[in-house]
Amino acid sequence: MFGNSLSGEAMLENMLLPKLVSLNSLNFDFAECSFSDHNMKCKDVKDGLTREGCGRVAIMKATGLSNCYTLECSYASGYRVNQIPKQLNFKTYEEEDD
Repeated sequence: MFGNSLSGEAMLENMLLPKLVSLNSLNFDFAECSFSDHNMKCKDVKDGLTREGCGRVAIMKATGLSNCYTLECSYASGYRVNQIPKQLNFKTYEEEDD
């Protein structure tokens, strides 16, 4: 997942959704997410345009929303597989399997 480079608390909010997805998905790798300034401003090799025209950057600049992302998916498996923690049953406070 690609996110925008922000500062302070906005950056924390920006990284929160991908982190939560990684905690609840076997195949989502938070370590492969990118929130760099370079990733927002680099030029495309094919047409020479910057990413400032892509949806996530344009919407963030127009509205100030911190939660704008580009999600890339693959049919192939990633390098790592997450370990999903067992769920806690709040009625009995015991761990449950899905």
